[in-house]
Amino acid sequence: MFDYIIIGAGSAGCVLANRLSENPDCRVLLLEAGGKDDLPAIQVPGCYGQLQDSRCDWGDRSAPQANMYGRRIFMPQGRCLGGSSAINYMIYMRGNRGDYDSWQQAGNDGWGYEAILPYFIKAETNHRFSDCYHGTSGPLQVTSHAENNPLVERYFMAAKEIGIPFNPDFNGEHQLGYGPMQATIAAGSRCSSASAYLHPVKNRDNLTVITHAMVTRLLFNGKRASEVQYYHLGNVKQVQANSEIILSAGAIRSPQLLMLSGIGPKQELNLLNINTQVDLPGVGKNLQDHLHTRVRCEITQPLTYAALSDEQKANEYRNYEQNHKGLLASNFLEAGAFVKSHGGEIMPGLQLFFLLTLPPDYPEAGVTQRHGITLTAYINRPTSRGSVTLSSIDPLERPRIDFNYLANDDDLKCAIAGVRWNLKLLYAKAFDDIRGKEIAPGILFRSSADIENFVRRTASTTWHPAGTCKMGQDRMAVVDSSLRVHGVNGLRVVDASIMPTIVSGNTNAPVIMIAEKAAHLILSDLI
Repeated sequence: MFDYIIIGAGSAGCVLANRLSENPDCRVLLLEAGGKDDLPAIQVPGCYGQLQDSRCDWGDRSAPQANMYGRRIFMPQGRCLGGSSAINYMIYMRGNRGDYDSWQQAGNDGWGYEAILPYFIKAETNHRFSDCYHGTSGPLQVTSHAENNPLVERYFMAAKEIGIPFNPDFNGEHQLGYGPMQATIAAGSRCSSASAYLHPVKNRDNLTVITHAMVTRLLFNGKRASEVQYYHLGNVKQVQANSEIILSAGAIRSPQLLMLSGIGPKQELNLLNINTQVDLPGVGKNLQDHLHTRVRCEITQPLTYAALSDEQKANEYRNYEQNHKGLLASNFLEAGAFVKSHGGEIMPGLQLFFLLTLPPDYPEAGVTQRHGITLTAYINRPTSRGSVTLSSIDPLERPRIDFNYLANDDDLKCAIAGVRWNLKLLYAKAFDDIRGKEIAPGILFRSSADIENFVRRTASTTWHPAGTCKMGQDRMAVVDSSLRVHGVNGLRVVDASIMPTIVSGNTNAPVIMIAEKAAHLILSDLI
């Protein structure tokens, strides 16, 4: 028997397991559907692409997207210790101050920027900044990308040339501008939530971690969530929580598990003959994601890892294993910018990324072994809303994921603006000496209709699903400002699904912050 059962050992679950088990009187069980985070590629920053569709990835696909020519979008989600923090691009980005202030203004007390900043600081050891915005003693190791990369320097020159101001710290005083990215990397290796929070404390007597534990439903004693049912190595098991069950399975599987357990829209549950415990119409609704497009171009100098020979790659691996240095440690996202999609915006509507590689565009099956660069833009605050719904009562069947991308014309306009920003960067003088063939959208495609078609044909996810168990007090809210599920006792949700609106930046750092704050709320209840 345990006091706390945490479902999901991802970015949030590992934080909760660490912080709750700091109290020796708290018996904590952490259940993870996937296995250990022991694939060698997890630790190598330049190998993130090998982790998608691996055994550490759920490998979800969306429903056909009506506004993007019926395409199904590939949605990687981590399925191992560390969750998505074990397979992501390692970008450490907190979002905009205004994101959190809007949560507060919507009635979520304690979630404004000044209130949540201490939890970002608590989580972080930043190896470059030590000011009032950054921590220097937290579990999560944060570094800035190496200086003097010739491609990154050109990108900075291009950004300055087209009028974007320099910003040394996107997680500092303000967000607008261009500059280096920060990343969850320590000594050349990935610093996932598992390596930062879980592995150092896995031998605590009051912490139990079970992998390959697929939770199928929650069980109730009256209006109290009291037990968890899960599959483990072919057996159905049940375990009881004395204090609380904490759902940290992510924006796709947290709402799925709530609905399988009878918490969700009553009409939808009735159609599947699921007995309704609590009629919460917002479960699975409000799905948001950062939709991105990619401008891609070959370069005329051998400045990237992609086109190295097999022998050169082997040398790179050896160099990495021995020194944690070389292109494998640095060949990933290095720089970016936050810009406005139109003049009337108060906060930047677009995040731009600079990739030192030339991946194929999504409809293509092209050869990737070419030197090239990719300039990506995503919509910071999309207005389109999608949903996660049950496909059946079978807990092993994947839910239906419909992002409903580009349902709002404002999102389309923002995406088109992102493409045009990146074309300005690509054709700045700074790239004149290395610019090769433009792969996408293509030099002949510049009209508004061309760019719109390019967006609908190629845009895809940045793997940041959020919002499906949103925090609030309105009819569609699922959890309150303490992250307790409305209408039931002993149950909280702690992951990206609680975001009322998605943050203007990558979601890993905010999810870790959410878990740090949730742990504080939970432990405060014991006092």
